[in-house]
Amino acid sequence: MKMPCLLGSSLWLLSFPLYAAEQQESARTLSQSPLSAMSLLQTVMGLVLVLGCIVLVAWLLKRTTSFHTAANGKMKVIAGLPLGTRERAVLVQVGDEQLLLGVTPQQVNLLYKLDTPLPTGNTERADFAGKLRQIMQQRGER
Repeated sequence: MKMPCLLGSSLWLLSFPLYAAEQQESARTLSQSPLSAMSLLQTVMGLVLVLGCIVLVAWLLKRTTSFHTAANGKMKVIAGLPLGTRERAVLVQVGDEQLLLGVTPQQVNLLYKLDTPLPTGNTERADFAGKLRQIMQQRGER
């Protein structure tokens, strides 16, 4: 996670004026223009940084699948497998049924309806939670 550190460093550097090295900065008078080239450059750099952060967050939200839930969690994508550059096989759970779908840019086809649903992996998460709780209890005993 070097991105937050880099982002924080960038914001810290942008918070200082570019002309901080001048000896006379603390004694600035009103005779200097507030719209100098350095202050304009600092403003533009800050704007570019903020827009870059917005684009990065939008891209991350698009890449995560946890925001693609529909119908209050009754319909969800369990797994996906790329079959080509733009074709995918997707396992979808709707209520208690699981469907294997073929997805292309032009259409979605039902490939197979599973008679017995596959485990969705909730047991692995519960197992992880149990192991984490066990480790926390062991550290508390020390």
